[in-house]
Amino acid sequence: MSVKLKRLVNPYEERMLEFLQTCVDENYKIHIQVSLCQFCELESNLDIELRKFFFNSSVDALITNSDYKPCLVVDFQSSYHDYPEARERDRKKATLLALAGVPLLYSRVKEFGLLHLYSQSEEVVCNLFTGEHREKAKALIIKYC
Repeated sequence: MSVKLKRLVNPYEERMLEFLQTCVDENYKIHIQVSLCQFCELESNLDIELRKFFFNSSVDALITNSDYKPCLVVDFQSSYHDYPEARERDRKKATLLALAGVPLLYSRVKEFGLLHLYSQSEEVVCNLFTGEHREKAKALIIKYC
């Protein structure tokens, strides 16, 4: 039996993390694959499904301030998130983050190099190749930090 190393992030996640790094200054830190229970606490009685999900779920990217207080979660979306099971997990995660008061943005690259950053109430589309609307995307992230 053997154990092999593997990359912590896939190429899409790597690209998104590089983009996020350009959006925040040295006063903020980006953490990847963070369990919800590492930065949120249960204070009330949740239904059993949300409770189970809480202890078994993580976020793709968590941005904290210099005191490690959570500012923003960015969840990387792929076509996998179009399936009903994934949508249900996304719904549960959004519910828990809303209860904790942590803003959530989704990111998804569509078409060829168009980055969509969105929440339930806003969306910015940035061209990763030409840089068009990059400042708008950066402003959306900074808004929460």
